[in-house]
Amino acid sequence: MTPEQKSFFRERGYILLKKTLTKNQVGPIKEHILDELKRLKLWSSGKAMSASIKKMPAFQQIAKLSGMIKQNEIHTKVITQAASSTIASLTESKVVQAQSQLLISLPNQGGWTLNGLNWHTDISSSSPDLVPGIQAFVLIDDVKPHGGATLAMAGSHLLKNHSELSRIREVLREKGDIEEELRSSDLSIVEMAGQAGDLYLMDMRVLHTPSINSTTSIRMMATVRYLLE
Repeated sequence: MTPEQKSFFRERGYILLKKTLTKNQVGPIKEHILDELKRLKLWSSGKAMSASIKKMPAFQQIAKLSGMIKQNEIHTKVITQAASSTIASLTESKVVQAQSQLLISLPNQGGWTLNGLNWHTDISSSSPDLVPGIQAFVLIDDVKPHGGATLAMAGSHLLKNHSELSRIREVLREKGDIEEELRSSDLSIVEMAGQAGDLYLMDMRVLHTPSINSTTSIRMMATVRYLLE
């Protein structure tokens, strides 16, 4: 982890580390997900098999699938020793693995949009200099733009008070040009798309949200949360 990477993470609240896992490492996890979708009669051969799942609102569908499809010890399969060392370096403290799960969304959830999303933070901190936790997002398969990847609002972890955060949340509820509004606040939206094996690390104070998968491919990611010990 270079000083420049650390500085970028402190300022923007995330960092992308490309190809931390090989296709041979993520391949078995991808096959397990596809096998489980078929076993559960949810998806097979490019077609949804469950009308009830398909009709669910996009974010409910993600939560449902992520709860149904299990992978034992997923964190040991997607977080390498090098990634663990990077996480410890970014927090400058010991961390413990708190929660891990798969993040799955089916294709063709509707038109991609920034409006009406579920923006939230997972944790807060009384000190602007203290990173209270890091959430890792690992791409199990390639995720194209508008393919359902998690969105993060880079820089939002540095908003200084509740009124600033409330103003940004109000902007997100509006239906105008959200990105133009955010630029004036030195904030930007990062879509965690990329190639299988890529790893995003995010300060858990950052505003983030699931997004709509408007592509024809299943979105397959895994997430692992780390909190200060």
